[in-house]
Amino acid sequence: MKIKSFSTLFGILFSIIGIIVGIWISTTAISNDYRYFYIYSGISGFITGKLFAKYIIEKKNRFNHQNYIIVAILTGLLSHWLCWYLITLELNFRYWIMDVHFFSPPINPLMGILGVFVFCLWSWIFVGWATVLGGIVSIYSTKWIYERNESTMHNNE
Repeated sequence: MKIKSFSTLFGILFSIIGIIVGIWISTTAISNDYRYFYIYSGISGFITGKLFAKYIIEKKNRFNHQNYIIVAILTGLLSHWLCWYLITLELNFRYWIMDVHFFSPPINPLMGILGVFVFCLWSWIFVGWATVLGGIVSIYSTKWIYERNESTMHNNE
C-alpha cells in the first residue's frame, strides 16, 4: 500500500515519535495511571501532524523549508495539548458514562480546553525538545519519502 498524501505520511511518522515518547513515559512513571499513555500520545501525534501538514503545506501547495519547520514545531508542541485533552475526554467518558468513580469528578471538557495547559507546561519542559526534534526528523523523512515516490502529485525533481 502506497500512501499518496504528504500529510498522512507525516502523521504516521510523527505518531511513531509519539508512541516512542509515550512508551518511555509509561515505563518510567511511578504511577500506574500512565500505563496507556502511549496510546494517547500516538493518536494525538497522528492527528496534529496530519492536520498541520494538510492545512499549512498541502492545501496551500507550499512545500518549502519554512513551512516544514513551522509544521514540525507546531506539531511537536501542540500534540502535547491534544494528548492531555484526549485523556481528559477519556476520564469524563469513564466517569459519566461508564460510572467509574475517582476521588473527584474529572475536569469539565469545556474547562479542560484551557486546563490541560498545566499538564502541557510540564510535558513541554521534560519532553518538548524530543517531540519538536521528532517533528523535524519526521517532516524531513516524509519529504524524502514523498519526493521519491513517483505516484505522488508533488515531486521537486
